[in-house]
Amino acid sequence: MTKPVRILACVFAAVIVCVRAVQAQEADPAKPDPREQPVAPYLSALPAGRTSPVALDLGTGVQPSMDDRPLSGVQEQTLGQSLGARNFLVSSFSVTSQMATSSSASGFVQPTAFNYALGTLDLNRVSGRSELLLHYTGGGMFSSYLNSAIQDLEFTYTATRQRTSLLLGDEVSFLSESPFGFGGVGGLQFFSGPGISLNPILAPNQSIPTIIAPRLSNTAVAQIEYKLSPRSSWTASGSYGTLDFFGANFINSTQGLFQTGYNYSLNPQSSIAVIYRAVGFIYTHLPLRIGDQVVQLGYAQNVTGKLSFQVAAGPSMVLLRGMLTGNENQYSWAVDSSLDYRIDRTMLLLSYNHLVNGGGGELVGVQTGQTEATIQRKLSPRSQGSVSVGYATNDSLVPLPIALSHQNFSSWYAVARFDHQLNRGAGFFASYGARLQATNAPGCAARSCQRNFISHAVSVGFTFGLRPRILQ
Repeated sequence: MTKPVRILACVFAAVIVCVRAVQAQEADPAKPDPREQPVAPYLSALPAGRTSPVALDLGTGVQPSMDDRPLSGVQEQTLGQSLGARNFLVSSFSVTSQMATSSSASGFVQPTAFNYALGTLDLNRVSGRSELLLHYTGGGMFSSYLNSAIQDLEFTYTATRQRTSLLLGDEVSFLSESPFGFGGVGGLQFFSGPGISLNPILAPNQSIPTIIAPRLSNTAVAQIEYKLSPRSSWTASGSYGTLDFFGANFINSTQGLFQTGYNYSLNPQSSIAVIYRAVGFIYTHLPLRIGDQVVQLGYAQNVTGKLSFQVAAGPSMVLLRGMLTGNENQYSWAVDSSLDYRIDRTMLLLSYNHLVNGGGGELVGVQTGQTEATIQRKLSPRSQGSVSVGYATNDSLVPLPIALSHQNFSSWYAVARFDHQLNRGAGFFASYGARLQATNAPGCAARSCQRNFISHAVSVGFTFGLRPRILQ
């Protein structure tokens, strides 16, 4: 375990809604400027969102526009981009106190108090031919067990010229534990709001909970899209990801991905795609390489502001190359799917993925099935409630020498949360979360040396949003 790290939360200054937008809209309603329409005055803390908090702020008059992201690309489909302010800087910070108990797999057994102090910054910068999206969260976790920094940065830059568009992006995080159910509240997005919707298959998967130990995950992505016709397009993309642990006996890994696909629009709401993907995994100090080749057929259905559904499924061939396995091929299947559904004051977010990943520091290559779901309900103009559930099963591809058998980890989390807006820029929340893990390991074959555990966490926090600033 590394020495305790203390970091104060970053507080970012900024400013929000442009009153001139309302005046301009009243003066000339036939020619609204989307860059100057008002941002929603209250940015709700969405627990598992994959779209802009402005677009998903239930009960506001801000309407979304059509999402034209390619189905074979590196970004997930969404309910649509906001037609509110497109050039803005939004900042907020939060403080959370938590009591966690019975979490032996995290490294502590007695009830322990945790405190989180975090600052968040969201930047949108859009011009005629380019778009910059940035989401940053920084701060720290403080407890009698361990103090640790929390850093999370996501950004994408897209440049378009005639028929061609280029996307560059990066997703880097320094966390104290697995992002799957992070902090006992269902993920970092509970503290900081949703990110910028990069496909989760790009980043190293960490759906196996481990003891609290600092880890650095980084994924760089690039994508080129070429419009073949008004209805069709071709994409080619690649990513490079790393997962490194500090002060703990976990397995560091590197993964590279290449993906290409053809997209065809059946109508303004529906599209199909043919996708090919190749992924490779390399492990530090282990003479083993794992590859995965996937061919998928995809389908997407989008009703702007109400429904976003996508699914891509097909066969998978896993290639194992190393001293323990020799040259071995295994055959499986792969699925990437998500559903965002909004009706009246209720939002449903659902995702399911079945894929090969590096093992999350615990194992050497696993076949993962992962499901996450959130139901969010606007209870009143100032209050909302949500329930989130996540489940993941991880089956090892390579038997560990200690166990001499394939291992399976099953883990889940469940969170109930209540949010209430105190005024235009401040609110508080309370939540209860539980996490459980079970494994068939006959002994201490895993790095955390914990077979089964269940943990509970009760959290109370305050969020303070500074007035967003409209950028010219």
